[in-house]
Amino acid sequence: MSRETCRIQMPFSLSEQQRDSLHLLYGALIGKEAQCLYDVFSTLSKKEQLYDLQDVQKIVHLSPTRFEYARKQLEQYNLLQTYRETIKAEYLFILQSPKDPQLFLQHDIYSRIFLEKEGSSQLDRMKLFFSKESLCTKTMVNISEPLDVSILENWTSKKEEALDKTQIHIPSNTAYPFDFNVLFKGMERVIPQRLRTRQNLERIYDLARIFGIDEKNMRRYLSLSIDPQKTKIDFEGLRNKVIAAQDLHANSQDPYTLSPIAYLQQKQNGMPVARADKLLLEKMMVDYRLPAEVINVLIDYALKATDQKFSRSFVEKVASSWARLKIDTKEKAMEQTISYKNTKVENVPEWYADTKQTEPDEELKARIARLQEKLGETNHGEN
Repeated sequence: MSRETCRIQMPFSLSEQQRDSLHLLYGALIGKEAQCLYDVFSTLSKKEQLYDLQDVQKIVHLSPTRFEYARKQLEQYNLLQTYRETIKAEYLFILQSPKDPQLFLQHDIYSRIFLEKEGSSQLDRMKLFFSKESLCTKTMVNISEPLDVSILENWTSKKEEALDKTQIHIPSNTAYPFDFNVLFKGMERVIPQRLRTRQNLERIYDLARIFGIDEKNMRRYLSLSIDPQKTKIDFEGLRNKVIAAQDLHANSQDPYTLSPIAYLQQKQNGMPVARADKLLLEKMMVDYRLPAEVINVLIDYALKATDQKFSRSFVEKVASSWARLKIDTKEKAMEQTISYKNTKVENVPEWYADTKQTEPDEELKARIARLQEKLGETNHGEN
C-alpha cells in the first residue's frame, strides 16, 4: 500500500490581528490541537514540497485519528480546505485566513458558539480587549460626506460575476441547503447587486442556517431590512425579524419547520435548551449533514426512546445511521422511526437499552429451588 502524501498552501500572509483572533477567539472553538495544526501547516507551507502525511502527524504530535479530528475542526470554521486526489493517495491542504477579531465577534454563528463554550464574562473580556477607544466626543457631529453610489444604479449580475462575489463559499460539509438564485430571483431592484457581497451573503446564510429559514421567507425579511437608499443591510433588524418569525412558526400547523433548537425548546415547554444540547444539535447539522426537519423527527424519537433524557450517545448513533441511510426528508425520517417500532427487540442495535425480560427455563428453576432448599437448611441449623 502506497504511503499518503500531502502538499500545503497558504495563499496569504497572516496579519497581527488575524493571528490574535486565531489564538484568542478561534482557539476556544477549535481546541489546542487544531490550533497547533494550523500553526504547523503555516510553517510547512513556506516550502512548496511534497510531505509524507505520517511525518506531518509526527511533527504535530498527533495520532492519525487525532490528526483527522483536528483537521476537521479547522475545516468546520473555514480555516482549512482539504482536497484529495482520486487516483493516488495525495492530499492538498489550503489554509484559509481567520476573520479579524471584530468580524469574528459580529459573526452570527461563531459569536454564539464562543458564548456557549466560554461564557458571557469571557466574551465581554474579548470584546473589551479588541475594542479601540474612540476620540469622538458627545459634542461632535459627523459631517463626513457619504459615498455617491448612483453610478452603480446600472450594475448588472454579469459585472458582479466578474468580481467573483455573487457566489458564496458554503463549506462542503454544511447541513443546511440554501439557494441564493432562488432568494434573489426577481429582486434586482429590491436587493441591488452592490449589496450582494461575500460578507453579506455569508451573514444571510448563517441566519438562515441557525433559524431554519428558507429562501422565500428570507427574501421577505431581507427586503424589509434594507435602508431606503439601498446602501446597506440592517442585519440587527433582519435578525430581530427572523427571531420574531420563529415565535409565530411555533404555533404553525407543522412544527417540524422550526429550527432544531426552537423545536427542542418547544418540546421542553419553553424552557431554554441546555448548552450541551445546543452543541449536539449543531453537530448533527454540521457533521451528519441532516436537514432541520429530519433532526426534529430525530428529537421526537430520541426523547421517547430515552425517557425524555435526550442521551448524547443515543442521538449520535441514530444520527450517524440516518446519515448513512441518506435520510434527508421528514417523511423518510418518520418511516425510519416506524420501522424501528416494528422491529423485534432481538434485532435492535446493541447500543440500544435492552429491556426485554427472559423467562428462566425449567432446568434453571430446578437449580434455584435446590439452592433455596440448601439455604433453608443452613439457616435452620444456625438458629
